[in-house]
Amino acid sequence: MRFRGGATVGDCVELTDDALEMSWAIQDDASKRGFDWPDISGVFAKVREEIAEVESAWVSGDVDSARRELGDLLFATVNLARFLRAAPDEELERANRRFNKRFALLDKELRRLGREMEQCTLAELDEVWERIKEQAPSSVVSDG
Repeated sequence: MRFRGGATVGDCVELTDDALEMSWAIQDDASKRGFDWPDISGVFAKVREEIAEVESAWVSGDVDSARRELGDLLFATVNLARFLRAAPDEELERANRRFNKRFALLDKELRRLGREMEQCTLAELDEVWERIKEQAPSSVVSDG
């Protein structure tokens, strides 16, 4: 195992190639040293703040800044996962599977209706997508 040295938060955090895992470890280390929100409400506020900063940078045409702010948003959402005691990589994998299953159901439903996805408007696709979500909520669309 390799560890990084120095005098910053995360000094004793094991180096990893997994950015989500590293983000969790850095934030967990900061928390153990007293730098943390007292409760999850601060984390929700931070996530909302980062979303606004990404949007503001994008609207102003500063793509590089928007990308940096996206990194901050991802960092904040890992902190949210930490507060929820949810492994962010596992939750992202589950969300990917749910999306893929629902997308397959969307495609199947459109074929049943004699429609091609590419020929539908976004509004039409969204209408069918919402019906699929109602018929097969995330608890029914298995993660496995």
